Amino acid sequence: MTLSQPALAVIGIFLAYTAIVAAMWQVTGTKYDEMVESRSTVLRGIVLSIGVGAVFLAIVTTWLGWWNFALFEGGRSGPAWVLVVPILFGLVALLNISSIDFRAPKARLLPWILLGTLLVGFAEELVTRGILVVGFRQAGWSQLAVWLGSSILFGLLHAINVLFGQSGKTTIIQIVLAFVAGTAFFVTLISTGTLLVGMVLHALWDFGTLGVQATDGKQRKATGLFALATYAAALGSIWFVLAG
Repeated sequence: MTLSQPALAVIGIFLAYTAIVAAMWQVTGTKYDEMVESRSTVLRGIVLSIGVGAVFLAIVTTWLGWWNFALFEGGRSGPAWVLVVPILFGLVALLNISSIDFRAPKARLLPWILLGTLLVGFAEELVTRGILVVGFRQAGWSQLAVWLGSSILFGLLHAINVLFGQSGKTTIIQIVLAFVAGTAFFVTLISTGTLLVGMVLHALWDFGTLGVQATDGKQRKATGLFALATYAAALGSIWFVLAG
């Protein structure tokens, strides 16, 4: 489907998804910093809330007829070496997962956290690197503008966390880091030619992060260094991707 005002329409869809998640958190009494405290908080704060948002996005994408456009680029582009970004992203995710204390009492939450993060990877990538990207391109935006617009909005998606118990300082830092992570996911989209890789990496990254938090695991020292390397590689390669 071709929209008359595609940029405004997809931003509206993005805002609707954000509002749905915020409304679900309000209704379920979710506190952001306590989301992996128990099975109940995981189910209410992640599985149910993000799941409702994911269903909304699936319905909208089907109505628009955009599944193929959102999930597939029609071929990869950019120099082959930029594939180092998704490779590093995957490595950090695996390092985090290996830091989870699978013997901890709260390890029983991990299957539910995995289900929740799979939903997060699907929904957040579909709305930002899928629907937004397709709409911005349909509006005639340059690749530079598409990257900036989708990555800025991905960062701002995390702004609602401050309404649910996260400190303002932490939220600002998270928004900035999410913008950089969004750049890494955009590079992944272009360099692999499909949104599916980003969905999986996003889910695994969040599963490792929340799994370590839930089980009080000790994060490996190398994880932070590789995360910084991932962000640096993403920012360093984005220009080559845009030019390609």
